Amino acid sequence: KSTPEDTSSVGDEDWDDTVVPTPSVDLPPGAPSDAEVETKTLAWMKRAVIGLNLCPFAERPLKTKELSLHVARGDDPQTISEAVAEQLLRKRDERGTAFVIAPDFCPDDFDEYMAMVQFLEERVMTFHDLHGHVQIAAFHPDFTFDGSGDNIDVYTNRSPYPAFHVLREDEVGRAVKKLGGDPGKVWRRNKRLLEILEDNLGRLRVVKLLLGRGRRDGKKNEDEDDTHKTNGLVEEAMAQTRMEMETEDEEGGENS
Repeated sequence: KSTPEDTSSVGDEDWDDTVVPTPSVDLPPGAPSDAEVETKTLAWMKRAVIGLNLCPFAERPLKTKELSLHVARGDDPQTISEAVAEQLLRKRDERGTAFVIAPDFCPDDFDEYMAMVQFLEERVMTFHDLHGHVQIAAFHPDFTFDGSGDNIDVYTNRSPYPAFHVLREDEVGRAVKKLGGDPGKVWRRNKRLLEILEDNLGRLRVVKLLLGRGRRDGKKNEDEDDTHKTNGLVEEAMAQTRMEMETEDEEGGENS
């Protein structure tokens, strides 16, 4: 058996919206529909993950329609683990990535969510001999890194809903190779970008920008001048970060 009884101790044309069959669940009043979950998640991906280039592994699969998006409902650990396990097994043999969104599973309990990630990595992936073939990237509304506290860098992995990003190791490896073989470069670049944005925009506006309550899509809102100014500051921050990373690469080459 590859799923736990209890893990407490441990709508857009750009994606393949393959439906994952899951047991019917009774959702609480006001819970978002699957379509709403998908739409909000894709908007966040385009705006933050790809728009700010927070993940170099995401843009290509989205453009080539090799990103599959799946919504798994309910808070039952076995149901959620089975939905993620299905995509882990599929992506062992299929190109592209899978993003499993579990909007009802521990949205307010990051520790319990990470217990599920740990179970999947240590039990499910080991049982099916998946290490070296696929990996899981964790995303959660209250995501935090060990030792980061409330620093702005935690928002690189904060998403509208709890989610599990299933990636193929060979595709990650190719992306890392383009970064000079340094996987830590992505985190350093993202951390610096968000620090610059926080200095220029303030924490509240950066959070709104990342999690979808601001606009960078050209649509009108109540203050177009403010939106234009924000977009300009974002572009400046990205350019400054790019120059700093290029300088880091040059200094690294001189010292090697």
